[in-house]
Amino acid sequence: MAWRIFLTLIACGSIMACNSDNANAVKVNTTPEPVQSESVEAQTVDDSLSESESESESESESEPEILTQSAPEPECDLESVNLLDFVPWQREEGWWVGEYTFLGADGDPNVSASWPYRYDHYRGFIHLEVIGNSIKQRNVFLYPAKNSSECDSVEDVVGSGICGDNGNEKVFSADQSASDCDGNLSGPFEAFGMTLSTTTTLIGDDTVLYQVRLPDGSFTQNQLTTLPPNDTRVRTAQGFFMGASTYASYYRERKVTKEEFVQLLEETRQEYNILELDYCGYDSGGSPSNVSCDEHFGVALGD
Repeated sequence: MAWRIFLTLIACGSIMACNSDNANAVKVNTTPEPVQSESVEAQTVDDSLSESESESESESESEPEILTQSAPEPECDLESVNLLDFVPWQREEGWWVGEYTFLGADGDPNVSASWPYRYDHYRGFIHLEVIGNSIKQRNVFLYPAKNSSECDSVEDVVGSGICGDNGNEKVFSADQSASDCDGNLSGPFEAFGMTLSTTTTLIGDDTVLYQVRLPDGSFTQNQLTTLPPNDTRVRTAQGFFMGASTYASYYRERKVTKEEFVQLLEETRQEYNILELDYCGYDSGGSPSNVSCDEHFGVALGD
């Protein structure tokens, strides 16, 4: 079903993997304060004020009332925001490799009708680049081959591989920009003819909340990132559709150098027996990406 594909797209892509932008609604008590009934004492006070009006005016002439007004807070200039001023983005910027598990609504590893590969344990490779007030994220996810016993046929694959023998990979992109001067982000995400809104909210120096909402305002993903002070991060995401829980993900990632990133990417491709012609070959929806890995990441990975 199209919505199931859409949910898989969101789960695999959250930045923050699959990181875009939604603030939680704050309930305000709109119940009016009870109106006090007039009392004799209140009427007396009003009468006293009326009788001493001239005296009050005289005093106000000799001792003018000094009015104070608080200065308005300066407006936030989003263009001048430097996200690297914030500890979480200092920690998040760089090259990441991760071990991933993606569960369906029943709690078992997800099974996709359009992407016949394993979700119980797969790997992700992410480059997160901070540029001034914006973040650019580029991912490639690598999936092991489907278990041979579960193959309906050897053609139960995407591309030219063989079911039960060859794994495959998808690319994903996400971009966000500062939404305020506190390090928080927002940005649109296009999927299946819809524009979804994404927000990223910093909660202290070690916690990041990423949310994705549908055009009607309902959320389709809540993702929490925890950043221990050891160049690792742990992300868990909850997926929803029409208010029902549809998936959960568990990502364990560590920061590496670019050289380690390239080496581990190649090692995983060999382990999963991914064909070279499938490298970065498919987008988050499983359609041909029509880009090379260098084009996708914006850098020459071989250098």
